[in-house]
Amino acid sequence: MSNKPNVILLTVDTLRADKAGRHGHNSLTPNLDSLAASGVNFTQAITGGSWTQAAFPVILTSTYASMHGGCLTPLAPTRPSPVTALANYGYTTAGFSTSPLLSRKYGYDRGFRDFFDLDPNEGDPLLRRVRGGQRMLRNPLTHYVSSLLGQRSRPARLYVSAQEVTDRLCSWLNSGQQPFFVWGHYMDIHWPYHLQEQLHHPREIAQAWRDLGRIYRANRRGETLSGEDRERYIRLYEQAVTYTDQQLGRLFDFLGSNGLLQTTIVVVVSDHGEEFLERRRWGHFESNLYDEILKVPLIIRGPGLTTGEVVARQTRTLDIMPTILDLCSCPPPDGMEGSSLRPLWTRRDGHYDAKESISEMWRDHWHIVAVRTEDHKYIWNSRSPEQPLLFDLNADPGEHHNIAGQQPDRARYFQSRVDAHLRRAGRSQSTDLGAVPELDEEMVRRLRGLGYLQ
Repeated sequence: MSNKPNVILLTVDTLRADKAGRHGHNSLTPNLDSLAASGVNFTQAITGGSWTQAAFPVILTSTYASMHGGCLTPLAPTRPSPVTALANYGYTTAGFSTSPLLSRKYGYDRGFRDFFDLDPNEGDPLLRRVRGGQRMLRNPLTHYVSSLLGQRSRPARLYVSAQEVTDRLCSWLNSGQQPFFVWGHYMDIHWPYHLQEQLHHPREIAQAWRDLGRIYRANRRGETLSGEDRERYIRLYEQAVTYTDQQLGRLFDFLGSNGLLQTTIVVVVSDHGEEFLERRRWGHFESNLYDEILKVPLIIRGPGLTTGEVVARQTRTLDIMPTILDLCSCPPPDGMEGSSLRPLWTRRDGHYDAKESISEMWRDHWHIVAVRTEDHKYIWNSRSPEQPLLFDLNADPGEHHNIAGQQPDRARYFQSRVDAHLRRAGRSQSTDLGAVPELDEEMVRRLRGLGYLQ
């Protein structure tokens, strides 16, 4: 048996911090609560990106989306690869991806010996592709007739279920290869929220089709969602949170029953949150760098770690891989931007001095950068560079009152931090970039259903 700890990194797409565990909704995530109670719970963790392609380079490579060619092409070979560092250090590495944006096409298999693009392999019902079919799919009678004919008429799955992800993880872990670094990604909390296993009654299926159209029209055409709609979608979201927590609990039980919990570091984090009309939008649209998107749950549990520790200080998802490498005593690759979080719970062995967190929305011709401290948030938008936003998070936690004009010195300081970040990103740009991947019809359908393509 190796003396090196095993590591399981679990990323849960779209999980808001205020919907997980000790953040005030304990009934939704009892298994995450239990994990936090036996480990270290970071209650002010800030993601580095507002959507998947901006957030995941930060989590898995400890660099920002703006660096090394941006985030719309596959991960550049010039980015540091902590996963490769672990593989070279003797770890057996495996990745289980459920998002098309985190697939081999985008270079997320780098460093993994075993990498699995988990694809639901489902197509939409024929009616969705014929004239007038959308209207028919919103009618319960259509689904009653389809059930009599033995035909599936619910929306096609856009990602494999949390149950299947947990099954696949447990199956791989049964192989007994240690030490291991395993990454598993759960998508069920991502829109469209509907738990496909529960779509049985014709009325429920018809309502699911109506929901898909309503959310699309609200976000793409500016139609207003009613208060009733909002409450319904929040309930669906919370049901998906609870379901995902149950499947994480199955994985934790498996680790316990197989003796792996005593030798394994478990890290759970979300890539970003979700807006519930706080800014008149629904979802996680790129332009939102407010805290409903940026604050995410982060829990680390493992051998030798403090039990029941709560770290209220602001931390960053940028620091996750440096922390894992530190706990594994693995030499880090050059170029990582983050720092180990271990001093925050050991209170020795160095110090953690990251007073600011940087978050990005990054596109080829449009960039938004947020600089956040525990007291203030500053947001700069390349489309309106002379109109920055500055919020006092203590007096205005909802980020509604821009005080940049009232505090010009503070605004200038934060702008200097934005400028320094942009310069650093510019210096790291690579000329060795891959092309934007060619997407097959199935991937385009999934990305459109997930809201990433119009």
